[in-house]
Amino acid sequence: MLSHNGTKVLAPVNGVATLTPDQKFFQIKQDGSWSTNAEYKFQTYDLGSMLQAFDDGALASLDLVNTPLKDYFSKFNSNSTFTLILSPFSRYQHLDFEEMTLTSMKEAFRSFVDLLKTVFPKAEVKNFFEIQNLQFEHPMGIPEYFLHKQFQWDVLKSKKMLNSNEVLYLGAETIYHLLRKLYFGEPFTKRHLAVFLVDRKGRMDLEPRQYFLTNGQSLAFIPANMDKRYKIASFDTVFEAIQPMDVQSLGYFNIYEHYSITLYEKLPISRKEFSCIDCMECNQYCPTQANPIQLIKGKKEEFEKDKCVSCGICSVYCPAGIDIRKRIEEVLV
Repeated sequence: MLSHNGTKVLAPVNGVATLTPDQKFFQIKQDGSWSTNAEYKFQTYDLGSMLQAFDDGALASLDLVNTPLKDYFSKFNSNSTFTLILSPFSRYQHLDFEEMTLTSMKEAFRSFVDLLKTVFPKAEVKNFFEIQNLQFEHPMGIPEYFLHKQFQWDVLKSKKMLNSNEVLYLGAETIYHLLRKLYFGEPFTKRHLAVFLVDRKGRMDLEPRQYFLTNGQSLAFIPANMDKRYKIASFDTVFEAIQPMDVQSLGYFNIYEHYSITLYEKLPISRKEFSCIDCMECNQYCPTQANPIQLIKGKKEEFEKDKCVSCGICSVYCPAGIDIRKRIEEVLV
């Protein structure tokens, strides 16, 4: 339907896409629907045909921001020597994609691992799906932090390895959709949305609720099928700056942006910032020892921004309600 700056957006229905008169938005005149119950079918690929499949399926990395999968893989060639990481965690870990892959797509996953070894014969493939009892703990789904923990590299080295194409990183959700395209013929027009509930006392109900939604699908069915007590919603996690909205105004599913939604019985309390009490909680909980307290003290030069992975943990644990996340964003920009 649309190709822009390397990203391709597929229409989830059969129809005709046109620009609105003001040339700002696309509109679809639907003339049918698209659905499939595809089964696993082994396919052979070389590097070129695999990249073409990524492009045809509008696949994007769900680990690296704004990165079409074809463009990402194109940075590596068959003669490249690099490390190829298969991580069992997704960036946001809203669902267990490792289990989903190894139960319903196990044969396809094996075929893909073999394919990688064939098209990149000089690459060292590190398959962390094979490591039992590897537990997720935020921010393990963030690529540079995963590398930091698994290889004992400092965060700066991990970032450099990713940016210099010495590491090709694939998280579990990216792999899930990649397999759907390569071995089931399913383009990237659907994505899982996890739903969480928070009661009036701030307690989160972690009972699994997930929907496999089509890009552009109306989200009006969510409040219609939930307890009417939940009046507020947010697409942000607790590790992000929550932007609440009325549950009746959720709009439409955006496959590149939406992955989870939290419904609240009442509006989350907007934390008032108090003066720092020197408790050092931000530094204590910082997983990379980036020294975030210095941002509160006004000593930006002593904050080790190269170590920061923007996980949001420091803001969550600050008892004074200081939005350290915002200060970090200002420094990183």
